[in-house]
Amino acid sequence: MMQLSRWKITLVTLVTLMGVWFSLPNLLPKSTLDQYGFLPKNGLNLGLDLQGGSHLLLEVDTEALARDKIKNLTEEVRDRLRSGGIAFGGLSAQGDVVRVRINEAARVDAAVTALTPLSNPLINNPSARDVNITREDDQVIFLTYTREGKAAASTAAVDASIETVRRRVDNLGTREPTIVRQGLNRIVVQAPGESDPEQLKRVIGTTAKLTFQMVDDSASQSDIAAGRVPPGSEMLPTADPNLPPYMVVKKRVIVSGENLTKASVDTDQNNRPAIGFRFDGEGARKFGDATAQNVGRPFAIILDGKIVSAPRINGPIPGGSGQITGNFTVQEASELVNVLNGGALSAPLNIEEQRVVSAELGADSVNKGLFSTVIAFVSVLIFMVLAYGWLFGGISIVALVVNLILIIGGMSVTQATLTLPGIAGLILTLAVAVDANVLIYERMRDEVRAGRNVIGALDSGFQKAMETIIDANLTSLGAAAIMFFFGAGPVRGFAWTLSLGVITSVFSAVLVTQLLLAWWYQARRPKTLPIQSADGKGSWPLIKVLPQKTNFNFVRFSKLAGILSAVLCAGSLFMTVWPLTPPCGGLNCGVDFKGGTILEVSSQSRISEDDVREHLNKLDLHDLQVQGAGTKGQDALIRFETPTGNTEAVIAKVQSTLKADIPDATFKPATVVGPKVSGELFTGGILALVFAIGLMMVYIWFRFEWQFGLGAVVGLAHDVILTFGLFAVFRLEFTLTAVAAILTIIGYSMNDTVVVFDRIRENLRKYKKLPLKDVIDLSINETLSRTIITGVTAVMALTGLAVLGGEALFSFSVALIFGIVIGTYSSIYVAAPAILIWGVNRNQTEAEVVDVGGFKGKNAPQP
Repeated sequence: MMQLSRWKITLVTLVTLMGVWFSLPNLLPKSTLDQYGFLPKNGLNLGLDLQGGSHLLLEVDTEALARDKIKNLTEEVRDRLRSGGIAFGGLSAQGDVVRVRINEAARVDAAVTALTPLSNPLINNPSARDVNITREDDQVIFLTYTREGKAAASTAAVDASIETVRRRVDNLGTREPTIVRQGLNRIVVQAPGESDPEQLKRVIGTTAKLTFQMVDDSASQSDIAAGRVPPGSEMLPTADPNLPPYMVVKKRVIVSGENLTKASVDTDQNNRPAIGFRFDGEGARKFGDATAQNVGRPFAIILDGKIVSAPRINGPIPGGSGQITGNFTVQEASELVNVLNGGALSAPLNIEEQRVVSAELGADSVNKGLFSTVIAFVSVLIFMVLAYGWLFGGISIVALVVNLILIIGGMSVTQATLTLPGIAGLILTLAVAVDANVLIYERMRDEVRAGRNVIGALDSGFQKAMETIIDANLTSLGAAAIMFFFGAGPVRGFAWTLSLGVITSVFSAVLVTQLLLAWWYQARRPKTLPIQSADGKGSWPLIKVLPQKTNFNFVRFSKLAGILSAVLCAGSLFMTVWPLTPPCGGLNCGVDFKGGTILEVSSQSRISEDDVREHLNKLDLHDLQVQGAGTKGQDALIRFETPTGNTEAVIAKVQSTLKADIPDATFKPATVVGPKVSGELFTGGILALVFAIGLMMVYIWFRFEWQFGLGAVVGLAHDVILTFGLFAVFRLEFTLTAVAAILTIIGYSMNDTVVVFDRIRENLRKYKKLPLKDVIDLSINETLSRTIITGVTAVMALTGLAVLGGEALFSFSVALIFGIVIGTYSSIYVAAPAILIWGVNRNQTEAEVVDVGGFKGKNAPQP
């Protein structure tokens, strides 16, 4: 394994050079990249929280889509029966069903034949149809919009909406927008650097459904005033002040925006802003035929359910082009042209969540995140040199630098979005990346103590550590995968960084370290390892002065630790769920889970929270919370339940009220999350935790035995419950980032537990007659130095993040530090001793069970 294989040298060299190559755009100025066209152009893609911008979560209104389908289906039934000369009555729609009664029983078969083209097989499921046609009482026909048809239409509508939104946002000039599907009918729009979120909302939210329909002259103004509408027609409001408030138009659409090829800003005969349009060939034909048949009659141009213009047809218009006039401003005309050229939305979009991050906050976050990363990186480097000396510590540093280059290059080439939690993931990855090196080095020391020579210790150290490294890192990848699929927003950025870091860490710590150690050995042919037991000639590196062999009796205190853990878990559960108020109970849920509006206010002078609360109480805001922010008392966070209706008007009212009390008050853009989204996020977060724990149990069960799987679940549940207790007791804000922290704790705790379990499994094979409790004590003692070194490096890096990373990452960092401490504790005093309760199968016929708290298990020897 320590041979300098040609394929290893080639692979390490190639991968490292590729990492450097794809990292270049982050190091070189843009002018240099533009000058040399062969250089890669994609650098790190900064998220909203690092460069500012807007985040919108849109929901495609599939119910409105279904209502439109039923409405159009009803009109199609009317037109087809009239065209076939079939008398009918009782045409009505209720829910997803259109009902029609044929007057003559002899014409029912002809009616079914005429209506059959309205039922079509689905493209992806030919055995199902979008509309089912059935008969009842010989003369009644039902047309039912099927569930499969609705699902197919919804999917198509979301796909079409994504492309439409993408075209509209791209036309705004927003740099590198992210537009992705979330769930079945949601679309996430992230526009970094977008300075006008209201314009983004207007452009995205406009349906831009353009139709041309004939005006129904048979309806008089008195009929309109009384709400009497002839069959086959509908009454619509007008948007032009020169027209009556309401007009009646035929429901049949002459031509729609689907046939529109181009829209442009134009001027009418009075030099006012107007919109020019041009149809495609089919649209031009339909428009030409309709105008030729209706000369002298008015037709309506309808946009999003409002009549914007109703000109009279003076003659046939065969060219397929025209002009929409109305009471437009230049900006309105420009925005409308933008959305028309982007295409009409097949269904309305509801804005479920709105987040805006200012550019100043983004720059501040970048600086703090980068500074924290540098401090963490340097801390880990110094510690590894102090711990293992210049040679082995230096090799770890080289591997760590390669790891960092590969992470940056990988994120650049995949254009993964780097968020603030992503920076935290990067720091944690670097802190834990040395774990594989520590596992290898500690294995080498074990082999030296077992009597192996240097080359034997080097080779066996890599060989025996590999299985543990793979097991430990696969569990971290599992936690990251769950974060990615169940998380949202920044959590996904964190998960991707963590996943990429796990892969690059294994590559760099194993292959790079192996290659460098092989070169060193071939060049020096040493007789001893620099990290083996102290020779009395010095106390450095620090690994030499640590006890070479510890013999702590951990199992002896397992009952006491179990009682203490049970009490702490019970208290944490109580603090988490009490009071029993959904959705969060005793947790200080952030806007992610609770729903509502957050407004941040700053002033040059100190802000009195009591005064702010007193003034805002007059506005009758529900669930109002005022919290001081910052160290000087010049900032405050205001949270309140998001009102229904015009949210912007309420926010403006809050700002004006505060301005009256604090004249120099400045505000950052508000964050708005609807209660529907917050509830789903909370459910998704809980599901992610449950799936993570279940996945870990299955993996450990598969790799070890079911007793180990149960022990791992007990340890993970212990860590998760105590972390929830930390958030509840200290009132730390519980957000999506907190869920990411807990999932990371699960991954780290499982990593630690797997290392101990792996050594227990090895020692069970080695010492077949040694009592189980002694095997557990021996295994924990043998892995203790690795546990301490890995924990210390991670805590050092995260402490810098907590202190220097700013308020945005404080709760996240504190939770991770706490999780590393309790994860280490649980792997020693919870997960491993829990195996004693069930025993371990040393062979197929018997299991050794140790009495812990009086429970012996079903396989205990019977007297």
